[in-house]
Amino acid sequence: MTTNILIERDVMVEMRDGVRVATDVYRPDDGKRHPVLVNGHVYNNDQFLVVHELIFSPLIAAQRGYAVVVQEVRGRAGSEGTWRPYTQIREDAYDTVEWAAAQPWSNGDVGLYGACALGTMAVQGAVAAPPHLKAVFAYETAIDYLSGWTYSNGALELGFQMSWIWTALATDTIRRMGLAPAAEQEMLNKLATASRDMNGSASFLPLIDFPPFQNGAAPYWREWLSHPSYDEFWQEADAVARAGNVNVPVLHMTSWYDTCLRGHLDMAKALAERSDPSVRDKHRLILGPWDHSAYYNKRPTCAGQRDFGADVFTGPELLGGLALGWFDHWLRGQPLKVLPENGVRYYQMGENVWKEAPSWPPAHTPVRYYLHSAGHANSRMGDGTLDTRPADAEPRDSYVYDPLDPVPTCGGRSMVGVPTGVEDQAEVEKRQDVLVYTTPRLAEALAIAGPITVTLHASSSAEDTDFTAKLVDVEPSGYCANIAEGIVRARYRNSREHAEFLEPGKITEFTIDLWDVAHTFQANHCIRLEISSSNFPRFDRNLNSKVTPALGSAADAQKAVQQIFHDTRYPSCLTLPVVKA
Repeated sequence: MTTNILIERDVMVEMRDGVRVATDVYRPDDGKRHPVLVNGHVYNNDQFLVVHELIFSPLIAAQRGYAVVVQEVRGRAGSEGTWRPYTQIREDAYDTVEWAAAQPWSNGDVGLYGACALGTMAVQGAVAAPPHLKAVFAYETAIDYLSGWTYSNGALELGFQMSWIWTALATDTIRRMGLAPAAEQEMLNKLATASRDMNGSASFLPLIDFPPFQNGAAPYWREWLSHPSYDEFWQEADAVARAGNVNVPVLHMTSWYDTCLRGHLDMAKALAERSDPSVRDKHRLILGPWDHSAYYNKRPTCAGQRDFGADVFTGPELLGGLALGWFDHWLRGQPLKVLPENGVRYYQMGENVWKEAPSWPPAHTPVRYYLHSAGHANSRMGDGTLDTRPADAEPRDSYVYDPLDPVPTCGGRSMVGVPTGVEDQAEVEKRQDVLVYTTPRLAEALAIAGPITVTLHASSSAEDTDFTAKLVDVEPSGYCANIAEGIVRARYRNSREHAEFLEPGKITEFTIDLWDVAHTFQANHCIRLEISSSNFPRFDRNLNSKVTPALGSAADAQKAVQQIFHDTRYPSCLTLPVVKA
């Protein structure tokens, strides 16, 4: 083990276009050549949490015999240039890897690593495929920056994006504007005030004109909200679409209660199908039960209100060993000790055990649970039921969705700014604009692992609206634990590229993707499905008009009458991926 470590601060590394980016280098002070680990991020190298506490400290890696390069990406902190999120990062990742490989303290073998926004360079570097890159480790990060990061099925991930900007991004942007001290402080004060009232801030209309993000404070806010569909702006940064370029082994991790889950699942599938054939069986995916912030908020075994116990301990204690073990194998030729031995290691909630499978999802049988009621499924006190028997002649259920009185977010998949993880849904399920369908108590355990969807036959009085779905485990105590959720913006129901509005009153089929999960409903529990039209402030509110929701004013907001059909002709149902318990 190395005892002396040399730290070089603010090394200015030149990119291909001449822009220089501020880079810190941690390396053994022994005059030898070492494999190199690279992390690039949008924050500041002076932040201890960012550099030392998310996956592993560069000091620990240097003691282990690595040189570590930690870089502030272009346009951020001490780096030159202009930062435009998700642009040029692929080229800069390539250039940084090749620069690191060419240094006199490098042996030419380079790995990329990162978590959350700090994983962007790792993912983009993987698809850039620089010649000296040997392996990648990415944890809970964005991969397709439209789906599951900025938007989900057409709906803006409002709570996360707004919080990320005011807590992590806009401050640096403002300080680089060259303002007079009083003007700069005024803009910073507006950010601080907004951050203390998420619901109030998220309720501002039109969202695109949210005052603290104007006048250069957060130009990317307006850019993101101006591109709600999958267009050239998002295509340029989509790593999933470029998975065919990946020619090194990738170990990536995410969790059931993280909005990054969607991107990691899509990337795992793309890597298995399209990455270089020589590495397709070498990628690894780990799926845990955490929420996004568990690894840095000192609650490393938790997701919201639920503590899953010592077997799921995350944070540097877990991540450092996994990442460095991965790199020890691919950059130093040591035996591979990293789990999983198979392609995927995943946590089966409900049973609270780790399992493995050759790929995701494991073998499963899709089983449909049909919606039933006598027309009064409103709230958990209503008459909505759920079972495998197809519906016959049954009246429709209906509710009024008012965008000025949305259903509040109560746990689930997000990052910061809104409640995440497991929360009791009992209060939300009292609302009349939430339809609730519940099975009888289960006679025996039911295990699921894989994709969850809801097929909804519905009409709306509006030309555009949202439909939401939430899978809930109702425990014998009465606790209603959210397991998975999803949303569909009606205009993007058939394509994330092109808007297609509704014909008011016409029955239309919607597929709501609740993403994937592994969970066991134990005997004496009930399976529950919630249907509504909002989940705020996690998602922005659909104003029930043709105007793009982020561009709409209060005058555009209107109530919508939503009708859910469940009968022989319109078999609305929940589809669960049932596996052997």
